[in-house]
Amino acid sequence: MVSLNYMENKTMYKRDNKKIAKFILRDADNTVIGITFVLGTIQNALSNVGKFMDGVANDGADSIAMTMKRNGYLYAVEHKHVLHEALKAAVKHNDPVGAIDVLTNVPNLGIVKAAFVAQLVGLDVACLDSHNLDRLGLDRAALRFAKTVKPETKRKKIQDYVHLTQVTGGSEYWWDTWCNYVAGNRANKSLTTGDAVSAYHATCIIGV
Repeated sequence: MVSLNYMENKTMYKRDNKKIAKFILRDADNTVIGITFVLGTIQNALSNVGKFMDGVANDGADSIAMTMKRNGYLYAVEHKHVLHEALKAAVKHNDPVGAIDVLTNVPNLGIVKAAFVAQLVGLDVACLDSHNLDRLGLDRAALRFAKTVKPETKRKKIQDYVHLTQVTGGSEYWWDTWCNYVAGNRANKSLTTGDAVSAYHATCIIGV
């Protein structure tokens, strides 16, 4: 059953995701910004990602905020044109599986965070992070795979993941309900509403 909060705030995804997608797909440098934002969310409260993005904007790979995420950032910068074209093609052909397959080549991006990038460009998939997995009652380890896994095994796992996100609500549902779910929690006290959480994504990525 869809929650009342989702029904009340269901415009968040429509408002924010559209402009984020347009920005990330505009050029290769913007694609790097989108990927960098997702890297910044790894094991980090959303409310702290703005500082992470500022650090990267000022110091690039030398930012002290990078820590273990530096390899992912450097890969995205080096392969920005390939990643940009892959995302554009995936959007054109409505292919979230293909997008995630390419994005998981980026160090630090497993299926879940690669799916977050794909979600940001408007594809029908979602980021089933620890919060969403808890809501679904799923084991977090179930969505991981080794980087050395066979290509066919990797693609099948991605297909299963995309299907799971779609049958449990789809991109818009998971975006809006996640924003409501984490609003005002211990890690995001400054983002008191789902609307503020959603808008903060755009602020971090686009700067507005």
